[in-house]
Amino acid sequence: MKNNTLWISCLLFLSVIFSGCIGSSEFSILENRVASLEEDNARLTTKEKQYDSMINEDFLTLEKEQREKYAEVRDMMESLKVDIQTLRGSLEESEHRLKQASNAAGASELGRLDNAVSNNYRRLIKIEQHLGLDSSEPAADGRIAVPGSPSVPEGGVVSGPQPDVSEDALYNAAKATLDAGKNEDARNQFEDFIKRYPASENADNARFWIADSYYRDKWYEKAILEYQRVVEEYSKGNKVPSALLKQAYSFANLGEKGNARLILNELIKRYPQTQEAESAKAKLKTLN
Repeated sequence: MKNNTLWISCLLFLSVIFSGCIGSSEFSILENRVASLEEDNARLTTKEKQYDSMINEDFLTLEKEQREKYAEVRDMMESLKVDIQTLRGSLEESEHRLKQASNAAGASELGRLDNAVSNNYRRLIKIEQHLGLDSSEPAADGRIAVPGSPSVPEGGVVSGPQPDVSEDALYNAAKATLDAGKNEDARNQFEDFIKRYPASENADNARFWIADSYYRDKWYEKAILEYQRVVEEYSKGNKVPSALLKQAYSFANLGEKGNARLILNELIKRYPQTQEAESAKAKLKTLN
């Protein structure tokens, strides 16, 4: 725009200088030409202002949409946290009631509860098969003692004094128990490991395997809570991506695909270069 104005000014200046040498008709033509150029310049200036206004409006609209999208995701994450807290409270209450029922009920009542659990378990298997999700048969119940420690009795409570067991030996024994399919015993041993060695570099692994043992038992609600403990209590550990992935799988297995998608997207965003992120992308394609 400045170049056009300068050029117009030069033409006017030249027209004044040479006006004595140029005929009136030629001078009139020059005047018309200058007027035309000024009109063109005014139109271009107007268009430039219009384009600037449109660009500013588009930018403001995009910024507003991004803020709204961020606020929506943040609200969803807060809602998910509330759901997890509610689920934790419900499970703890259910466990408390189950313990009371176990103490008060006779053999027939315990048999009824066991039958109800079995029916729910079979129902979950059918749902998994219908959705085409991964499932594995639960391992038969069994117990294995930690080398150098007393055997674990019914209920996972060890009576009497416990001899010292090295950190590695205790962790490896618990992992071996889990690999053998003895999930409940493995949970007890990993909990004992965390209690004895809370600052161990394997503490986050132990908490993850506790969560995974519930996942293997198809107790997905409990698995979700334990995976959340990995995320919150060991936020800088290397098990967080795996915990998020398996937490999303647990929600998917419960039919809560919205929560599963939310966690998978969060995993991909926070850990884009991990193998878990690739698995999350593949899982998202199945959650229609």
